[in-house]
Amino acid sequence: MFLSIIIPTYNRAGFIGKTLASLLVQDASASDFEIIVIDDGSTDNTREMMESFDRTRVRYFRKENGERSAARNYGARLAKGDYINFFDSDDLAYPHHVRTALETVQRLQSPEVFHLGYDVKDDKNRLTRTMCDLPTKVNGRLIDGNHLSCNGVFIRADVCGQYPFLENLHVSEDYQLWLRLAARFDFHAIKTVTSTVVDHQARSVFKIHEEKFLKRMALLQTSLEADERFMQVYGGQLGTFRAYLFIHTALHFAMAGLSSAKVFRYLLAAVKNKPTVLFSRRFAAVLKNTIL
Repeated sequence: MFLSIIIPTYNRAGFIGKTLASLLVQDASASDFEIIVIDDGSTDNTREMMESFDRTRVRYFRKENGERSAARNYGARLAKGDYINFFDSDDLAYPHHVRTALETVQRLQSPEVFHLGYDVKDDKNRLTRTMCDLPTKVNGRLIDGNHLSCNGVFIRADVCGQYPFLENLHVSEDYQLWLRLAARFDFHAIKTVTSTVVDHQARSVFKIHEEKFLKRMALLQTSLEADERFMQVYGGQLGTFRAYLFIHTALHFAMAGLSSAKVFRYLLAAVKNKPTVLFSRRFAAVLKNTIL
């Protein structure tokens, strides 16, 4: 089997049906891919909703809540595919998602990891952004932010087994893994858009616990700076990396409605680490969210 699509979910009964429907109408052969749903201890009617799907097409597993990283790793251990794709349970795939991945693997002769393009739409299906202009190898771009969608990343199964998600990191755990992989392998980026990130108000970015969020961002930084290979490749750009983390924190605080003083504190820290971020699009986005 070529591909295992792993979907971790928690209390997304109102969304995951559309996600699965979009994956079940792929224009690739059904024998080329499997869909594995990992229910991370949902307390809504996810279990009942999943009963409407053919279990020969969608494998469903329920586990105690352990956050996304643990759910993704759990799914990866169950996977039968040569490649692993972690798809979010509130997003959508275009019909050519699997086929494009298969063609990419054949063309690049079984790369360790690659990313397909994506777009972002609001909950009324209006297009707000398209991400398909990354360089052919995205390694150098990742140090200044997570430009990737989890839906678009495909990891060869042997690599995925060697480099799992860090399970005690419950925020930006995908970014942490992308950087670990980018420090070790060519991270290819393909321009073809094959999935949609749905930007709805129930997304977790709008609901954060300040103290927990800061501890997790600190863990993101320390875990990578303790990675010898990461430091060999990216150690000379730590100012850029830390500046991005501060902007990321400021943006989440602004989106969650925390005080402007707290938002500006992290924007200032970002500028101190890399003054040129003052002119970046993300810095402007934080200001817009804070002012509005």
